[in-house]
Amino acid sequence: MIFLIIIIILTNLTFFQYQKKYILVVGRRGKKMSYQYKAYVKKEDIKIQADLPNNLRYLLEVPLRNKSNRSVLVIMKNPSKADQYESDLTIDRVLKFCHSKQYSKVYIMNLYAYYSTDSNGIADLIKKNKETLAIGSRNDMLLREISQKVDDVIVAWGSNTFGCTDKYKKRIKQVTRIIRGKNLYYVESISKCR
Repeated sequence: MIFLIIIIILTNLTFFQYQKKYILVVGRRGKKMSYQYKAYVKKEDIKIQADLPNNLRYLLEVPLRNKSNRSVLVIMKNPSKADQYESDLTIDRVLKFCHSKQYSKVYIMNLYAYYSTDSNGIADLIKKNKETLAIGSRNDMLLREISQKVDDVIVAWGSNTFGCTDKYKKRIKQVTRIIRGKNLYYVESISKCR
């Protein structure tokens, strides 16, 4: 089964900020592949802020080969595999989209900083009352810092796929408060294709 997140088509810019949407296909579950960063990525300048002993990636900062000085923060659910040396399918698609929109720098962060290729890893932590470990001690501070210096924010955390609905909604509210007032775009829908 293929899971797709739809992000790319920008609606009329005269609408309110919350009405702007992107539609982009972002992820296929169950496929293990190695992804190298594309030629439009300045690979030598990629930076990561992480706490690897605790399996956390707070921030992936990816400069792109564009002439603009525009930057974007993309907030997803949790990091999967990507780091400063290797990409993954979702990051590849996000970067391709951001490059096409002429962003020169992409900051990738998450609701939860815990590395997990499967949402069950985060769900297990939350169910064991270790949500603060899944979020990471520096995540909100970095979200505040980065959201203040970017031109746009894309919210791409998708739906609740791990069943901890109340805590997931609470986390979304926390992050929404942090990014309030920014030029905000969002993921419109998630679809399943067979």
